[in-house]
Amino acid sequence: MKLEDRILYADMLECRRKKGKIYYEDSHGLLIESPKSHMLYCAAENEASAKAVVAHLPSSFAILVAHDMYTDRFIQQQYHITCELRCYHSAYIEKTLPQVKLPHGFTMQTLTEAYIPEIIALYKHSMPSLATVEYIKECLNDDMFAVFDKEILCGFIGVHEEESIGLLEVKQEYQRKGIATALLQRAVQSQMLKGRIPYGEIVEDNIISLQLQKKAGMKTSEKLTYWYFMEE
Repeated sequence: MKLEDRILYADMLECRRKKGKIYYEDSHGLLIESPKSHMLYCAAENEASAKAVVAHLPSSFAILVAHDMYTDRFIQQQYHITCELRCYHSAYIEKTLPQVKLPHGFTMQTLTEAYIPEIIALYKHSMPSLATVEYIKECLNDDMFAVFDKEILCGFIGVHEEESIGLLEVKQEYQRKGIATALLQRAVQSQMLKGRIPYGEIVEDNIISLQLQKKAGMKTSEKLTYWYFMEE
């Protein structure tokens, strides 16, 4: 399958680049596994390919992300599960590195494990498994950046295990100062320098995040991705 939409298929393009395991592929469909996170990604351009893709899914999986309404429907029918998250993709597709515009008086640095308690205390997410010491340690190994007001940590950003940009939090009293934009631009720089497509996922009704992506120079997909979670 030709993954021509670099924004919508950013995650699948990264899996293909890293030679992730392909469970099924034809000219209009693809089912591939991330070699690092073991998340499954699927896409199809018609019903026939969607049926074939879903037929080749393993009997159990932790996380599956569908990139179209065809596979979305067949996944629900076969596994009797419902989509728990619907997200837009956001990606930086320019060839030149973005300039980080840090507000005057603030500094930015790479975080160390010494900041884990503060990160966990500040990080808000609907999935508790993302705010654990073990998970944050892994994120720190792939670089997390923070903005400081003198010695005060104002906000931070990182990369999830599937290597999408996320873990973005800014303390309420430091919001609307351009800190989140600067952090996102720095994360994009880091991803590009590592040879990755800088992308992230935004829950469909998170208008503030969608506006932030645009401010930082990111482009947002027109179509949604559909997230499924299953116990292995």
